Amino acid sequence: MNNNQVEENETLRSQAVEQFREWIQKHPKIKKCRTDEKFLLRFLRTKKFSIPDACQLLENYLSSRKTLPHLFENFNVENAEMKYFLENQCMYVLPEVDKKGRTVMFADLGNFDGNICTAKDCLRYANLGFEYLSLDERSQLNGVVTVTDCARISVPFAALWTPTYLKDFVHCWQKTYPLRFQLMYYVNLPPFVNTIFMIFKSFLSEKMKSRLKVVKNYDEISQEIGIDILPKEFGGKVPARDHAKDYEKRLIVAQEEILAINDLDIEVSKSSVNFGNCYDADLDTAIVGSFRKIQVD
Repeated sequence: MNNNQVEENETLRSQAVEQFREWIQKHPKIKKCRTDEKFLLRFLRTKKFSIPDACQLLENYLSSRKTLPHLFENFNVENAEMKYFLENQCMYVLPEVDKKGRTVMFADLGNFDGNICTAKDCLRYANLGFEYLSLDERSQLNGVVTVTDCARISVPFAALWTPTYLKDFVHCWQKTYPLRFQLMYYVNLPPFVNTIFMIFKSFLSEKMKSRLKVVKNYDEISQEIGIDILPKEFGGKVPARDHAKDYEKRLIVAQEEILAINDLDIEVSKSSVNFGNCYDADLDTAIVGSFRKIQVD
């Protein structure tokens, strides 16, 4: 099923791409950017062919990669950190779409070991997934649904997510990538992460908050997207390990195109570079201290 709300045709595409390309060429701060149709359609489709909105999204995308380079580097699937997340079935894009034709990204937070991985590596891995999704025409047209199982989340992993890293994650997820997130499910959220989840939620726009669903089981998810496409461990048919291996193969196929996107540049202001602030740092210290107390108790 096609969930795209824009009647896309060749005339609309060619005219929009030409206008978009001209805007990029005249932009005083964009120093280097791809202008091929395939790249530009990612932004146009996400914004339903609104040229002003697509231009703003591209600016966000280029600026984020410039100001937060540590979250967009080493996207090579053979990188040790990336291999860790794949081998442990931490997060992957499911091969089958949901009832409305939307692509589904599934994450099992219980498979993230906070004693091994860092928040920065987790963000890089998530951004690799978002980059992959944004290349997929099916995702561009019909949108994306995320399902995050939180039942086995550990204290060490939760402690990684200081307000600064949460803000960076939301910034990348909500404002950077040419993706339309239709629904974000969080399943079996344990009480000890309520505070950090509320901080995460505070960074979301009202539109994104309205699409955030916290549920106790997979009944609601089954009605909305279907249960069969999920990993076997969560009610589906195919084991999580097989899903992760399939996702890795697809990432390898897309590897060259993903790495080629690094050839971009935009001039940014000093205020853009200073993404965090002292208030975030104070909150970071408080959050880390509270989780240390939980571990001691």
